[in-house]
Amino acid sequence: MASRPFALAILVTFAVLCGPALPARQAPPHHPASITAPAQQRKRVAAAVAQMAPRAPGAANVFFIDFAGYGEQRVFRKEAELARGVFGDRFGTSPRSLSLINDTHDRRTYPLATFENLRYALALVGRRMNPSEDVLVLVLTSHGSADDGVAITNGRLVDDDLSPADLREALDEAGIRWRIVIVSACYAGIFVPVLQDETTLVMTAADARHSSFGCADDRDLTYFGEALLRDSLPHSCSLEDAFASARRIIRRRETEEGEIHSNPQMFIGTQMRAKLRRLAPTSDPRLCGTLNERRSSP
Repeated sequence: MASRPFALAILVTFAVLCGPALPARQAPPHHPASITAPAQQRKRVAAAVAQMAPRAPGAANVFFIDFAGYGEQRVFRKEAELARGVFGDRFGTSPRSLSLINDTHDRRTYPLATFENLRYALALVGRRMNPSEDVLVLVLTSHGSADDGVAITNGRLVDDDLSPADLREALDEAGIRWRIVIVSACYAGIFVPVLQDETTLVMTAADARHSSFGCADDRDLTYFGEALLRDSLPHSCSLEDAFASARRIIRRRETEEGEIHSNPQMFIGTQMRAKLRRLAPTSDPRLCGTLNERRSSP
C-alpha cells in the first residue's frame, strides 16, 4: 500500500499549576486519557476476552482476532470488521472473537490496536484455547514496510510497528499452536518465512518485495481484502481455494490498471492442511459437496 507519513512522536502533556498546591484531580471516566491509558486498555482487552463464549468440548474450536493498525484511514477498520463477519459465518467464530482497532475518529468502540494489547489478547485467548485442538485466526490489516512489518499508528497516541519476529514471539508465548495468519499490507510476504511451520497457514496481500493496493481513503476495502473476504471466501470450499481465487482476481485487476503485480503469498503446513479438512465450515454445505463426499469415503 502507499507509504505512510512520517511517524509522529508520542505527545506527553504536562500540567503546570501555579499558586497553592491543590489535591490531585482524577480524569473524568470518559476522558480520552483514561480511555487510552495502558492500564485501561488492558482492562478493556480482558473484558472483551471474558465475554467470549466458553469453548465447546469435544471438537476443535476456532477463535478470531482482527487488528487494524493504521488509525488515520478507516479502510483498515472496515476490512477488519468484514473479516470478523466473514470468519464468523465461515467457522462460527463470532462468539469467540476480538477486535483491536485504531481509528483516530473513534477510540471508544474497540480496544486499541497496539502491540501491547495484541500480546495481552493473545495471552488471554491462549489460556481459553485447548492448545492441542483449537485454531486461532488472526487478521492484520494496515500499511506495511519491507523493513519493519505492519504499521501501528493512532494519531499522536501511538507510533510503532509489528515485526514478523515480534508476532511469532507473542504467538509462541501464548502457547497458540494452530494458527491462521492473514496479513493485508504492503510487503507482507516478509511474515511468511518467520511464521511458517507445520501447524500454521499464512496468507499475505503481497510478497516481500512489492506493494499491495487499494488503501485509498474513499475505499471500503483494499484490493486484497475485497478479493479474498468479499469475493472469494464466502463462495469457496476452502481457504486454499479462496486464496487461489483472490490471487487471480488481484492479478487480473493489477494487469488491467497497469500496476506492478503484488504477488499475494500463501504457505500452509502439512498438519494445518489436514486440520482444516476436519474443520466443518458453518456456511452453506453445498460449497463443499464433493469434498464432503470424499471425507466420508474409506
